[in-house]
Amino acid sequence: MATEERASARLLREELESWRPFVEALRLEDRKVAREMMESCWRYAEAIEQSGKDCLTEPFFLTLLLSQERRLRGFEAELERLRGEVEAWKRSKAGS
Repeated sequence: MATEERASARLLREELESWRPFVEALRLEDRKVAREMMESCWRYAEAIEQSGKDCLTEPFFLTLLLSQERRLRGFEAELERLRGEVEAWKRSKAGS
């Protein structure tokens, strides 16, 4: 199992490395974001390993999409919470 885990980590590292020229060609502000996105893939290393794919490009992109979806849902939840606070504030002002 340890050998498989090391092989999976190696494959993920190789996939991430293959994108390095693209990342380095980005504008500075985009490069920072791209590097952070690449790092977020390690969070899903076990799932990538379980995908059974020899080429990790598809699982790699799926992890990026999953990370973005999680962030969007977090933003949406925060927006709804803030809307609730604004509505409560409006009601309190209307009742004053």
